[in-house]
Amino acid sequence: MKLRRLSVIAILFACGEALSQSSGDAARGKLLYETLCSGCHYERVHQRSPARSTVRTLAQLRAEVARWSAQTGKPMTIWDQADIVEYLNRSHYRLGR
Repeated sequence: MKLRRLSVIAILFACGEALSQSSGDAARGKLLYETLCSGCHYERVHQRSPARSTVRTLAQLRAEVARWSAQTGKPMTIWDQADIVEYLNRSHYRLGR
């Protein structure tokens, strides 16, 4: 049983690591953002000066999208989140890979 649990954890970790290194679909991310996120805030929140932003790296952007995804009230997969991150990064943040 312990070996099985460790195997599942290893697989999940590998999938999460692969997803964090891959690019999402920015066009799909825009649609998801407009559908799931824009009800609570406008895109202008992402256009504030870099000095006022708490997002300085792609990892931080991923963490923020994951953190706020629960607030949408709709299930959001890790792929949905990756697409939203890709959209936001291309359209607003322009952070390195």
